[in-house]
Amino acid sequence: MQRKNSEKAIEGNRDCDMTEKEFHKLKRQDILRLLLAQVKEAEELRSRLSETEGRLIVAEEGYERLKGRLDDKDTQINRLKERLDSKDAQINKLKGRLDNKDEQIQNMKIALDKLREEKMNAAIQPGSIAQASLELSGIFEAAQRAADLYLEKIKGMSEEASEAGE
Repeated sequence: MQRKNSEKAIEGNRDCDMTEKEFHKLKRQDILRLLLAQVKEAEELRSRLSETEGRLIVAEEGYERLKGRLDDKDTQINRLKERLDSKDAQINKLKGRLDNKDEQIQNMKIALDKLREEKMNAAIQPGSIAQASLELSGIFEAAQRAADLYLEKIKGMSEEASEAGE
């Protein structure tokens, strides 16, 4: 019966249901068993605590590595955002230049259309054909005079050469 009481005391101590009166009734051997059980339980708890602390250290190291990698990624993201902002500014600048060039092209097309229209109007006017004809005849007359002079010089040189050869 004493053994049952000591086992009950050991189990009871785990549950903390043992009263002080029951504890005083235990023999020295039962108290030693009770202390031995408590020492084993304390060792088991220390071992579990040590394992848990080890896992906690590993988890904290993993957290720090992950935090460092995330910080690096944030830095990369910020650099990429800055580059994108720079590229957007360049795109907007180029769009402005393109719009300016499109406007210049449009103005040149309008000016070209006006010149074509003026040229067509000038060609249709009645006096323009007669005037062009007069200008052409003047050009032909000047060309004919130049050709006649040239021929006269050649004939003169030819006669001099034949006289010198006789």
